[in-house]
Amino acid sequence: MELSTVVGLIGGFAAVIVTMLLEGGHPASFVNFGAFALIAGGSVAVAATSFSIKEVTAIPKYFMKAIFPPKDNLKEMVELFVNLSERARREGLLSLEDDLGNFKDKMMRTGMELVVDGTDPEIVRDILEDYADAEKEHDKIAPEVMETLGGFSPTLGIIGTVMGLVHVLEGLGGGGGIEQLGQGIAVAFIATFYGIGFANLIWLPLANKLKFLSHHAVTHRNIIIKGVMSIQSGDHPRVIREKLLCQISDPVLRQEIEEAAPKE
Repeated sequence: MELSTVVGLIGGFAAVIVTMLLEGGHPASFVNFGAFALIAGGSVAVAATSFSIKEVTAIPKYFMKAIFPPKDNLKEMVELFVNLSERARREGLLSLEDDLGNFKDKMMRTGMELVVDGTDPEIVRDILEDYADAEKEHDKIAPEVMETLGGFSPTLGIIGTVMGLVHVLEGLGGGGGIEQLGQGIAVAFIATFYGIGFANLIWLPLANKLKFLSHHAVTHRNIIIKGVMSIQSGDHPRVIREKLLCQISDPVLRQEIEEAAPKE
């Protein structure tokens, strides 16, 4: 579980509720199923207009990905490539054939299969880079969907508020007092509250988290490309470790991997 996502979502809503209580409000007064239906239904409609049905139905999947991202241990991956390079230098590339079925990452398995088969290095690099580019383009879709939802939610909220105000103004001639007018206006503005809240507490933060995960995935794929090509070229394990460390932007993680490396 990506704990920061859960903490952020809960913390954002908690801050709104606490502020609401401190100002003398009551959470129940902000419950309006009509406004919720407009924002939720309108958001789905906007997504369907902007993207394909496949992307619309994948919105829950994107949400869960931000909370439960794919497991990706860069430290273990670096050590795996170092160990594979040591075996390849001792026993030859064909000795790695028995390990191919153990690679869960499809890109890594494909690259190592090509290396073991004796494929030309330029062809191996082209295939891996094309694979990485395709995955990078695919990873852009989820944040774009979330950003679209976050961009249109406030506007949908304004539409709901205008609809509510029109209804209130229509009832002015019915003899309603100031109190009834005030309640009607308050209810009308709940749609705007929902629209802004959904955008800034859910959609846009999730879009940023998915972008962060996408950036992390790029690092993951770069390590695979470097690792596979280095094993094929017969680089020394120490050289491979340094090459892979250069792909990691987190200085703390780099230091952890360096400290965990066996001393020679």
